Amino acid sequence: MPSNIRFLCYLFLLHACSFGQSGPTFSQTAVTHLRKGEYVEALEYLNIAIQKERGVPELYFLRGYAKYGLDDYIGAEQDYSQSIELSPYLADVFTNRGIVRSQLQNFKGAMADFDRALEMDGSNGEIWFHRARTNLLLKKTYSCIVDCNKSLQLHYEGEAVYILRASAEQEIRRYTEAIEDLDKARKINPLNAYVFSQRGLVWVELNQVDSAIFDFGRAIALDSTNTYALFNRALILLKKPDRVAALKDLNAVIRISPYNSYAYYNRAILLIGLDEKRGAIRDFDIVSKLDPKNIISYYYRGKLKSDLHDYEGALEDLNKTIDLLPDYTDAWYDRYEVKLKLRDTKGAQSDYRQALELTRKNHLDPDSLKAERKDYLKSLTKLSGDFEEMNTLTSKLQNQSVDIQLKPMFSLLLWKADFGKVKLCDVYKKEHYFTNILTLTNEAGVISDSLLRAEVSRQTHLLDSAGADPDSYFRRGISWFQLRQYDRALGDLNATLGADSCYLAALFSRGNARYELIQVINSQDDYQQEMILGKVAPKPQNPALSASLEHTYAAVIRDYDKVLALDPEFSFAWYNRGYVNSRMGNYRAAIDDFSKAITLRSDFAEAYYNRGLMSILLSENHQGCLDLSRAGELGVTDAYKVMKRYCYK
Repeated sequence: MPSNIRFLCYLFLLHACSFGQSGPTFSQTAVTHLRKGEYVEALEYLNIAIQKERGVPELYFLRGYAKYGLDDYIGAEQDYSQSIELSPYLADVFTNRGIVRSQLQNFKGAMADFDRALEMDGSNGEIWFHRARTNLLLKKTYSCIVDCNKSLQLHYEGEAVYILRASAEQEIRRYTEAIEDLDKARKINPLNAYVFSQRGLVWVELNQVDSAIFDFGRAIALDSTNTYALFNRALILLKKPDRVAALKDLNAVIRISPYNSYAYYNRAILLIGLDEKRGAIRDFDIVSKLDPKNIISYYYRGKLKSDLHDYEGALEDLNKTIDLLPDYTDAWYDRYEVKLKLRDTKGAQSDYRQALELTRKNHLDPDSLKAERKDYLKSLTKLSGDFEEMNTLTSKLQNQSVDIQLKPMFSLLLWKADFGKVKLCDVYKKEHYFTNILTLTNEAGVISDSLLRAEVSRQTHLLDSAGADPDSYFRRGISWFQLRQYDRALGDLNATLGADSCYLAALFSRGNARYELIQVINSQDDYQQEMILGKVAPKPQNPALSASLEHTYAAVIRDYDKVLALDPEFSFAWYNRGYVNSRMGNYRAAIDDFSKAITLRSDFAEAYYNRGLMSILLSENHQGCLDLSRAGELGVTDAYKVMKRYCYK
């Protein structure tokens, strides 16, 4: 975390400077949560504090700190920038923004911030330390060492500066100095597992295999979830060689960190060496989902499928390989052989000619990729990546597993419910509404089935005794909908609209009921599977099935269109229509609908989240990540988990 010691002092001063408050303020409550590392809770209170006092720079500083704690670097930079705009006089704010900009790979901006902070507080060793880290990322190794030395001269305490300087020394092969620094770090904090992980890497470069395995083992003994140490120990165990132990470590990495594509990739290579081809294919399947542009996973999977006589599957993978890298000569030769197996003589001859042409083009190196790529494929090379603990009870929120799904549609409620599970929509004095305030939810089970059944009985009695009444049909229809009795719900909603074709809430609810009925009928629809952003587009409703149904997605859209014709400012209709458009594969239309919902309701967290997913699906990651950051700020915690996977590669 940025500026820890000075920041805690700052928090104490802020906490102490409340002027005659009878109880804790929102900002003070937020500070309490920040001290405990409860960043989501802190955000909630800081949002309220900022709404009350938008011109207080310290509040944006604190919210930026909370967002940084959730790895929302985009949102943190925005808040730090707002704090600076309001009051450009605190070195800590520039330092923290520099740290965030470094994470965003805006190194020029980061260095400018560190320089500005040093102008204000040049005797602060922590600023020199953070600038040193950015210099190392910029491969300015000697500058990193100089900054580390300056930090130490200014008595910046802690083992981190020695670990950082050791990393720089390792880069320039000053291994003795690197080990000396790591020994100093170990004396300061003998329980820091990273010290041993880093020293293990030094031993690897010195080809001292047993020492490396020993240090990685010490790191794992201190922290059994240290995937970085487990991964690197797996690589070095192969030099023994000890494939069984290496496989055990890679299995552990995957169990702890299920989104780590490098672990799956390397396990696949290891399984190939053990002649476990089907297991390797399964791992490459996961790699291709986690990293859709990983050429080698497609290429190797294609070769494995060919070995197993799955020539159609092999052809598909080799097609993808060539699409991603058209001058990969080996892929053209392999596809030539696969097409021969498929008796596509003409296609095989064409591929063979292309392979020969590429070979002639690279006559000095018959396959420009061949030697380097094959060495890469045959050996397990250390790769960089995210080795943080994931999917465990003690991991940070943003590192936990998440099934990537759109946030659901909203439906109307007619009863009191938990305030945290509903949204209110003011339709005061608007035409075509049955009330002044609408209550909506996108959560299931908010109202008990017993209450819903009682409402059905009550409205049935009224209809039997007083005759047809659109309000009674509507209330009974909503009750049937909440009970998941969609045919009955549609019957009552149609009766409502038969009596009053402009009954807006009935049109909106009929669209919802039609949608839910489609899901029941089309229960094998792949929509319920996790979205793979950037790769797999959701499958539209089966057209053959749709043609025979009264209730199709098009019919759902027509109901929402009628709602919006009656009230173009009904944000939830825009949102629901965006959701259905996304399910139909109309991603641009979905983004437009979610955007309209956001324009009408600026704090529409679910609309930001869904629009963010749509943008990332269309490879517009910057805009998507901005939306996810805003969704997280507004309380959609899944946004941080998605950002961790797709926003900071």
